[in-house]
Amino acid sequence: MFRYLARRHDRKYILRTLQRQRRTDHRSIGFGYDASLAFAVNEAEDRYASGELTFTELSKGERFFSPILPSEPLNEKGNIVLFQSDITSIVEDNNTFECRVTDGGSKDHAVVLFHHWHARNRFSKFARFFAARGITVIEATLPYHFSRGSGDCSEEKFFNANLGRTVRSMRQAVLDGRKIVRWLHSQRYRKISVVGRCLGGTVAGLIAAQEEMVDKAVLMVSPMSPADFVWTAETMKSLRGRIEPAMSLKDLRTAWGLISLEMHTWGLTRPGLDVMFVLGRDDTIARPEASDRVIEVLTKCNRSPEVLRLNCGHSSVGIFPYNMIAARKMLRFFKESPT
Repeated sequence: MFRYLARRHDRKYILRTLQRQRRTDHRSIGFGYDASLAFAVNEAEDRYASGELTFTELSKGERFFSPILPSEPLNEKGNIVLFQSDITSIVEDNNTFECRVTDGGSKDHAVVLFHHWHARNRFSKFARFFAARGITVIEATLPYHFSRGSGDCSEEKFFNANLGRTVRSMRQAVLDGRKIVRWLHSQRYRKISVVGRCLGGTVAGLIAAQEEMVDKAVLMVSPMSPADFVWTAETMKSLRGRIEPAMSLKDLRTAWGLISLEMHTWGLTRPGLDVMFVLGRDDTIARPEASDRVIEVLTKCNRSPEVLRLNCGHSSVGIFPYNMIAARKMLRFFKESPT
């Protein structure tokens, strides 16, 4: 019965997504290579920054995701912490980002949570569940979402058919996340973990691969390869239609290698990092086949991740009973000693 309800939930989510895309299609960002945008630290001033999107060396990925500014916040008020982003875009609201902190009452463990693309609500129940069990939860804000947005279609600036712009936005999200992790380390939290859902999980994985202060990472129904995500996701047909006339899937994988977890598996095998995957067996958006490829690589490197396979799809991972199953498995994963 639960699997049937999950499929109904996922089908409604997919239909709503496709309807929204039809309404806003005339405002969609068209195809563009724009490699200079990917390397522009200040969009207004560095319009012609140099660099190739092709990812050929590990050191290139490390340099690309290296922090630029200090990790001190601009302001702390109540449970809101405000930071300056390392990347400056032409959208003023996007240049700072806020985090919502749900205090777990101790400095033992902090979890940084990254929401999904086009999120409309935060995960307050998730935060309260873990805070009640002694884990502080910091809810990050991805670029162009919530207070960082400038309109109904603002989130599309985060992930779109402009290759360089998408890479730049993902880089901004990773640098923002690393800033939060480093701030938490300065606050003397003993363990720091990252959790992300969908594209938020891709961001969390990239942070975990680059940031040695991260102890554990949980990737929930997350695209390992954004290129494959565009090509195979049931909700990505419109975006694929804007890219496919200009390049093949193979070319897109190369162009987006910098933001593909399949190209950062070496970082995910580093000592001291434990990884958990939460997959939906019926997921037609972030299809589990790509995650299986990464899981296989990690296993061959003797860094076998924990894998939870749920009998649900993509969005239904957030409904009962799958959300509770995932939350309890994650809690056990967080409480376990690092390998």
